[in-house]
Amino acid sequence: MINTLIALPYELARLPLTVVDKTLARRMDETSAPRVTFDRAIGSADKLAGALLSNHNLAERGAERLERSDKLVTAVRLEQQAEARRTEAAQTLRSGRDEAARKRQQAKDVAASGLVEADAAEARAKQEAKTRATRSAAAKKAAANKRAAAKTATAKQRKANATRAVEAKKTAAQRSSKDELKDARETKQSATEARADAKRLSNLADAKKQERKQD
Repeated sequence: MINTLIALPYELARLPLTVVDKTLARRMDETSAPRVTFDRAIGSADKLAGALLSNHNLAERGAERLERSDKLVTAVRLEQQAEARRTEAAQTLRSGRDEAARKRQQAKDVAASGLVEADAAEARAKQEAKTRATRSAAAKKAAANKRAAAKTATAKQRKANATRAVEAKKTAAQRSSKDELKDARETKQSATEARADAKRLSNLADAKKQERKQD
């Protein structure tokens, strides 16, 4: 009873704050910054007054108001953290999806690029094979032409050698025939001369015989 009487002046002085409290309660959310600030101020004042006036009910009312305000602020903070985490998770999910889409697109691009590169490599390989085949054919043709030219040159050389040999034999045969003909002429001439000499000797012998007969 005495504590109540002692707290009465405080309650009277606090009455305008009670009106403001009800007004704020109608107009503002209990977790809004002005409402939280006001609740903390009223709760601290009630708790302090209760301690000074030794009024347990007043002090408990202030402590409960402070505790309720702290819980509301904590709940709001936790809700904000949870919302932030949900937002971050959603952002991470979107980023993951975007990254996955980017990687899929990159993989498609790499695959397409690989196909293009494979086609280009195949085209280069075909062109190189064609070039090598052309070079090889040209080299074989050149080698064949060279061998054919060498064979032709050898055949011509053999033919020339054979022709020279035939000409040499022909020349030798002609020279031999001329020599034989010359020898035959010389032999014939010698024979003619020998017959002439023999005839002269015979005539001379006959003449001497006649001379001896006449003697």
